[in-house]
Amino acid sequence: MKYLLTTILTICCLQIEAQDLSIGDWRSHLPHTFAVSVTQSEEAIYFAGTESVFLLNKDDNSIELLNKVTGLTDAGIQRINFNNHNNTLLIAYTNSNIDLVLADNNNVINISAIKDEGITGDSRIYHIRFQEQFAWLSTGFGIVKLDMEQAEIRFTTFTNLRVNSVEIYENFLYASTEDGLYRTPLNTSELFQANFSNWEKIGETEGLPSAYYSNVNEAFSGKLYADVNDTLYVYDGNEWAFFYHEDRAIASLHGGVSKLIAARTGNFDRVNLIALDGTAQSITNGNLVGSTAEAIQDANEVVWIADRFRGPGSFDTATGSAQEYEVNGPNSSSVGEIVVHQNEVWVASTSVKPLWQRRGRNDGFYQYAQNQWSNYEPETFPDLGERNYLDFVTIAVRPSDGRIFAGSYTGGLLEFDGTEMTYYNDNNSPLQRPIGDDFSLRIAGLTFDRDDNLWMTNYAAPSPIAVLQPDGTWHTFAPSVSYSFPTQVVVDFNGYKWFASGQSADGFLVFDDGGTLDNTTDDRYLIVNKNNSEMESDAVKSLALDLDGNMWVGTSRGLLVFECTGQIFDDGCPGRKPVFEEGDDDEYLFKDIAINTIAIDGANQKWVGTDVGLFLLDEDVQEELLEFNTQNSPIFSDEIIDVAIDGSTGEVFIGTGKGIISYRAEATDGGNFFNNVYAFPNPVRPDYDGIIAVKGLVENANVKITDVSGTLMYETTSLGGQAVWDGNDYNGRRASSGVYIVYATSRDGLEHVATKILFMN
Repeated sequence: MKYLLTTILTICCLQIEAQDLSIGDWRSHLPHTFAVSVTQSEEAIYFAGTESVFLLNKDDNSIELLNKVTGLTDAGIQRINFNNHNNTLLIAYTNSNIDLVLADNNNVINISAIKDEGITGDSRIYHIRFQEQFAWLSTGFGIVKLDMEQAEIRFTTFTNLRVNSVEIYENFLYASTEDGLYRTPLNTSELFQANFSNWEKIGETEGLPSAYYSNVNEAFSGKLYADVNDTLYVYDGNEWAFFYHEDRAIASLHGGVSKLIAARTGNFDRVNLIALDGTAQSITNGNLVGSTAEAIQDANEVVWIADRFRGPGSFDTATGSAQEYEVNGPNSSSVGEIVVHQNEVWVASTSVKPLWQRRGRNDGFYQYAQNQWSNYEPETFPDLGERNYLDFVTIAVRPSDGRIFAGSYTGGLLEFDGTEMTYYNDNNSPLQRPIGDDFSLRIAGLTFDRDDNLWMTNYAAPSPIAVLQPDGTWHTFAPSVSYSFPTQVVVDFNGYKWFASGQSADGFLVFDDGGTLDNTTDDRYLIVNKNNSEMESDAVKSLALDLDGNMWVGTSRGLLVFECTGQIFDDGCPGRKPVFEEGDDDEYLFKDIAINTIAIDGANQKWVGTDVGLFLLDEDVQEELLEFNTQNSPIFSDEIIDVAIDGSTGEVFIGTGKGIISYRAEATDGGNFFNNVYAFPNPVRPDYDGIIAVKGLVENANVKITDVSGTLMYETTSLGGQAVWDGNDYNGRRASSGVYIVYATSRDGLEHVATKILFMN
């Protein structure tokens, strides 16, 4: 699907990403602020971000996104190149997986041979060179010849050197390596080429130094160019000679219309257009060039720049005009805690799990509202950088007024009213720096209680628990038991505060302030660990309170539930290990699997995030309803960092190790009364065969669907505030054209409502 740019400078609100999701559909939320590679076909420019590709049509500036949601098989892109011979885009991922995307129909062919080989050491693909249907791949272990038409590897040359690029010139294959430039004749057998001992190193006798490295080589205008220790040399088929020098390494080298296009890195990045006489024109525009990965030129002499800092851009050499291309998305694929408040999604940008060590990331925090991402980071709020507010790991929204509070693992606490930011640290609050660390102030967890008090964990501080009241009053607490490294904090129905333990493996802490923040004499503390509970691990990684008031605890070795939170300070609340019945045996749920995060949806179902994917369990945790991983779904990584649910729509926001993706689930929040009940899609058109949802129901409503004559088509119970129907009757037959009546009744039978669905077949 394509959509037009709203302006030439900014590509935002892309319609494929802004459409309402059908139940069971996915939506990607990836950054496009970074670009790692660029290539072109006759019709389009392709930019690769770290997790996706976007295609810019040369004729109308329309754009098309390519990622796992649209059919790619992986995430984490290393390099791309377009082969005009077979009209195919080759995508090389950081794990050495390969996709071939056929431009005619966007069909994807996956080649996982290198990835599956299990090569030890560096197996990344650093450069792609085409020779008709063949792709020569330069890798960390050697050179791979890939037949794109047969989707198979012809042979591999193991070099014991990182190969940076290859080129074909006068029937020789040249390889730039960390040990210099090598070549082998192409008119020999593949067996000969595969043996690296047969390759010739080009050295002093050919006019090059005896010891040097080479990053790039490029055949252009009848000659071969290669960098030799940051200097470009030229070869005319007889001898090598000096061509051009600048004290910067060359990241990429491509032939343009009449000049070489060299992307150079160093203290002052630039893209150089080098004429055949060795003179150069430099592109140094700071909006385009920050840390350039690759640059190419099209037939109109426009230079297209993929920059790791500035993202995608172009420079028209005829007019000198520069263009930035911004696709709306979060600032980074780095993800910490996610929260949803009144249809707005707020994301802290950094996860410091599992070791809870500072990362030094300055991505700020993100907001997703009305299908649009907004980013709050040092470029737009310089104070964030000047005050050293890095590594935002936790975020919370005050229920009464929507104010945002974000916890930095370096600078302290931030309050944001939508316009201005207020900063709290050890200079203007009782927050404290970690013992033995005078260079950071770490806020690891945030949550609000029913009185709008903000509870937070001041990681590794002498008083590691703090609370900020709505009137600005602060209180801090030093537990009477040893517990210095609290992370996540959750408040239960009793007002007790539960704290996870981070890297310290201290179990979890429960704190009762007695309802008196000013009086510490009635405070109670309890550490729950393997010695006084059913837990099999003291490493508590996550907590979640369900709709019945039960506390779910995720450890490094499985999941537990505490159904007696009101008696937690008594001796009779050891928790329970949920089990699945496996034949004659009961299997402990997620035994030996780390539970990174737990979320509860409107039907009281449990979403459990692990390092091996995401799982949906029924309300009673007796049945696995869904399982998502990189092999069976579009999620970008099996590492699930956090999950948050928009209860009004059922959209589940999933923070993975490679970015954010969302999924439209069946359950929504239910109310005590029917509220604006409607079905969607409605009408149901002939080309739609997905799930039909009925929204606005009370919790656990009985729902019956009949035709106009009263014949029952389907009956179900709502999941929270939503019921779903596949459009078939009990015999599996699709509903015919016509009107169908939805009758919904509350569980006590006192409330009822009706609505209609129109089928158009």
